[in-house]
Amino acid sequence: MLSNRQLDSIGASYVFNLLEPCSPYGAELARKPHFYSESEHDELTQELEHVRKLALALNERSEAFVRTERALMQLKDVRRSVEKSVEFKLSTDAARSSSSERSEGVELGDVELFELKRFLIRLETLVPCYRQLCPGGLYGIEINAFTEALDIIDPDGMRALIFRISDRCSEEIAHIRAERRRVDLALRNANAGEKDGLIAERTLLIAREEAEEARLRADMTRRLGSYAESILVTISGIAKLDFAMAKTRLLVKYGGSIPKVLAISSELSLKAMVNPQVAAALNEKGRSFTPVDIMLNTGSAVITGANMGGKSVAVKALALNVYLALCGLPVFCEEATIPHFSDIHLISEDMEDSQGGLSSFGGEMVQFDRILRSCEEKGLSLVLLDEFARGTNPHEGAALVRAAVRYFNRDAHTIALITTHFDDVAKFAAMHYQVMGLRNADRDALSAALSGGGEGKARVLERFMDYGLYPASSDANPPRDALTICHALGVRQEFMNLVESNQ
Repeated sequence: MLSNRQLDSIGASYVFNLLEPCSPYGAELARKPHFYSESEHDELTQELEHVRKLALALNERSEAFVRTERALMQLKDVRRSVEKSVEFKLSTDAARSSSSERSEGVELGDVELFELKRFLIRLETLVPCYRQLCPGGLYGIEINAFTEALDIIDPDGMRALIFRISDRCSEEIAHIRAERRRVDLALRNANAGEKDGLIAERTLLIAREEAEEARLRADMTRRLGSYAESILVTISGIAKLDFAMAKTRLLVKYGGSIPKVLAISSELSLKAMVNPQVAAALNEKGRSFTPVDIMLNTGSAVITGANMGGKSVAVKALALNVYLALCGLPVFCEEATIPHFSDIHLISEDMEDSQGGLSSFGGEMVQFDRILRSCEEKGLSLVLLDEFARGTNPHEGAALVRAAVRYFNRDAHTIALITTHFDDVAKFAAMHYQVMGLRNADRDALSAALSGGGEGKARVLERFMDYGLYPASSDANPPRDALTICHALGVRQEFMNLVESNQ
């Protein structure tokens, strides 16, 4: 599975940060979305269906969508108070059954009861909004109001966003407070000789009031505990709804599609695939991301192309979009059909294992061996190797890459994509893609632009690069753009003359 560092590298963390859930419950799910295993395929399918339905609802009932978002924004996290109420109920019930005078639980305080009251009042606003947004509801998302539970905390039925123990909670509290009001009034009108007795009486009344309020808070807590399980089910539904709505907003705001994830399939197809993190970085520079089409099947596929040609970007875009799909998120593609992989493996950049004392090549090979072993133990896996074996000499590196291509071609439970600039690798692959780079660039126009002295040479080079992926024949070797790139970047001509004289 992809590590947190790899998720950052491919842009998954960037996408997760684009999600804007409205409640603390949805925010918790959005921080690290769940990667659905193959055994959870039905749950993943349902999650993607939620996004599809909500996207239709946003288009057809946008006001209801906005009202639901506003209702979600009003919610605070009350789970600990709900859990505390059931703990108290269980504790008091156990104490009663054992004829004990004390329970180990602690009743809810005024602040906790206030937060619960406010939450239950907000629920009474959210429920009709949800029903209007999704008249038939969303499967597995149950959101209910709890009028009877709210009446426990709000016996007056005023539904005010404040909390105090009401006089209606018991005859005793009403009587004590009436006596306090009588004593307070008497104190205001009493002479010096009467005050000491009234103050003493008032002190006793305050103590009785506090004891009765504590008893009533304990009773409220115990009674609320009877609703705790149902309230937590609703909170779980709120989290799912909020997260699904955040994914819907992501889909509408940034574009993309809802992927088809197939339980039994070995074909991976993505049309007009984009990596939004890279696209955003390019937009800041006045450039645009070149969407990529790719279709893979079990066995090995190879991408060849010169450095700077976009091979790594294509691999990371693929890793990102497959990962998003298997987390139940929209993908940044026009269309996507994805097998339900059991795992995604990626080797890219510097795999140095400094703690183990291994070189970058050694660390890479240790991880590669782990991948081979993992693929033997699980279902269908996606293996992505970006410039594999680049840390050793070209002769042995090419041999390792050819062996990897041949190895995965024999594995019916793996779809492998390998980028390389080594020759004679693609002929062993089931499919070969090339990044064209500068192969089809107008050389005269490129030379003129480089010598023009306007925009920087690197910008010129990027403008003439073709970053698209194209199917290529199995015997096609990588484009030879290294010297062109060196010239474009202004490498000293004296050195370049020596290079060209040794070709």
